[in-house]
Amino acid sequence: MFLYYRGNGRNSSEIAHIISWTPDGPRGDAVESPKLATDITNLMLTCPVHNNLIDDPKYVDQFPVELLRSYKKEHEDRVYRLTGLGEDYSITVIELISKIQNQTPQINEEQELQAILPYYPAESHINIDLTAVESIDDAKKQIDKKVEMFISQEPEKKYAAFIMAKIPYACYLGYSIGNKVQVTPYQFFRDDQSWTWKKHNGESYSMSIPENAEKSDNVCLTIEISGIIDNSLIPNYATYSITASLPGFMFLKSYEQVVDFRMKFREVLDLIRNNHGEDVTIHLIPATPNPISFEIGRAIMKNIDPTIVLYDKISSELNYKEVTILHQRIRNPE
Repeated sequence: MFLYYRGNGRNSSEIAHIISWTPDGPRGDAVESPKLATDITNLMLTCPVHNNLIDDPKYVDQFPVELLRSYKKEHEDRVYRLTGLGEDYSITVIELISKIQNQTPQINEEQELQAILPYYPAESHINIDLTAVESIDDAKKQIDKKVEMFISQEPEKKYAAFIMAKIPYACYLGYSIGNKVQVTPYQFFRDDQSWTWKKHNGESYSMSIPENAEKSDNVCLTIEISGIIDNSLIPNYATYSITASLPGFMFLKSYEQVVDFRMKFREVLDLIRNNHGEDVTIHLIPATPNPISFEIGRAIMKNIDPTIVLYDKISSELNYKEVTILHQRIRNPE
């Protein structure tokens, strides 16, 4: 709210909490207050008079949480209509987290909001928390359940994926969602603590294929983006590879690089199928950041591609180990 006096504007708006930022404050809650203290979904803009009114102990019972949330939604809906944003700019946020080297990551919602601009988040997130899973099979079941409940039912929606998880989990999330749903994955940048994609820096990928490789039942496919894979630690099969121009944690900067990878990955899968037939098994060994891991799963064509076995580096083991069958070839009925 702006007041004008003799041609000078002054911002007199105040930020009010729906659920108080302290448990003993207006509409406070022992669990929700610390969690929502800086959450933008728990904040609303008011004038000073109404900020004091809704928090006044004499009137606080007249302004319960659900009523204030309805006021907030009504106002935001009006802004969306007046600005022309509407449903075209609504996006559903998917969050996937798991423990990484015994650390539990946190995804900051304010950073998410900055990353998806000019889109705005739908009312609820799809949260997939794998921090307590015991095995890859349990993780796959939880992912499939969430995808079936919230994404498969509304494939026409736009989605944004924020992932801080082990490579196999990110791959499988992409595989479970598939390539018919519009999903944009985001990368967390530690240097500026943001999820906002940077400008394309021109760095891309190269592809290599084994020389004079005869048709075989098994091949390896290495993807070297976050780092270089030691071929002595992987199965001894003919090896295809996709390699970043400068492999390392700082390589991935732009969404254009994600799209470029998707095209290169599809090219390699098609090449392997053409060279070795549909019965070949691809042993996939990725060293990839989360958005690329996600795109690996999404790019697989379930009715065309050969069987793909996914490997990962287990901390207690020297070699890369098979962790799951990412894709089982669908055989045509005889």
